[in-house]
Amino acid sequence: MGFKFWLTRYLKVFFGVAVLLFIVQMLKQHSLQESIIFSVIWPFITTSIFIGSRVYQSRKGVECALCNDTPNPESKNT
Repeated sequence: MGFKFWLTRYLKVFFGVAVLLFIVQMLKQHSLQESIIFSVIWPFITTSIFIGSRVYQSRKGVECALCNDTPNPESKNT
């Protein structure tokens, strides 16, 4: 799993969480500026922790049954 794999995963998680938090903040009637700041800072923190832990677990060889989208190097179909 190379850099491109982890970067793609990071961006997917980051934007998914950012959009969700932005919508929630707007529904809570916060200002646009507060909503944007909140929906950029917290996804950055949470996504960094998520990807960091997944990289660590991947290097240790721990499989994630919940994620189940990490490619297995032994099962290469040609």
